[in-house]
Amino acid sequence: MAAKNRDEMAPSEAQKRRIAIRGRQRNPTGIPWTLLGMIPAANSLSDETAILFDRHETEPEHPRQVARLALALFDGLSSLHRYGADERRLLECAALLHDIGWSVSGADGRGHHKASALLIREFPWKTLTPTEVRCVAAVARYHRKALPKSDHKDLKGLPAAERSRVDWLAACLRTADGLDRRHLQRITEISVRILGRRTELWVDAPGTINEELATADQKSDLLRSLLPGSLKLIHRQPSRGGSAE
Repeated sequence: MAAKNRDEMAPSEAQKRRIAIRGRQRNPTGIPWTLLGMIPAANSLSDETAILFDRHETEPEHPRQVARLALALFDGLSSLHRYGADERRLLECAALLHDIGWSVSGADGRGHHKASALLIREFPWKTLTPTEVRCVAAVARYHRKALPKSDHKDLKGLPAAERSRVDWLAACLRTADGLDRRHLQRITEISVRILGRRTELWVDAPGTINEELATADQKSDLLRSLLPGSLKLIHRQPSRGGSAE
């Protein structure tokens, strides 16, 4: 499948109207509905994420793959960012929802990253604090295009510690998204090696993944700005026995 086009535009008024309409629709998730019939009853962040995911995501294999890779990258970099389980769950939520803006964008997906952030911000979360909602929305928004800046609307007024959290989580998401550039789920595993000021990202995949590697290298711009030294992506082919060499 060809990768979706990428362009930089804010959500249009038409997109915002579609967001409002879809927000009132029943969704196909199996989570029970409340008496109001508007928002399903949810008991966990996974439940609430599933509500938005099922309502808006039309290509679920891609965000699931991206979430898997982003979490592996997050885990591998833990000695550098020193975040824990709370940040990990926010990253997983943002990764699963990073492309839901396509559902309210045109066929070319213009501004879908900002539409994703808007959908996340407007959802009536019960399991996230307002600050966490802003974090998840910003991480999803920065999975492509511009790098985070303190004067952006998504980050304005956030303390430096919160902006740093957004930076690290978005860095993991951007790189992981690049590793599924063609939406083919070719990457089987990634692992991180930190060797002093050099960080190596080992990417396991059969066959040729030149486009994924090139895109991930380009989209690792934010990650490179956070690392103490260099970053190198290395493709590792599976051996004949089935495991990576």
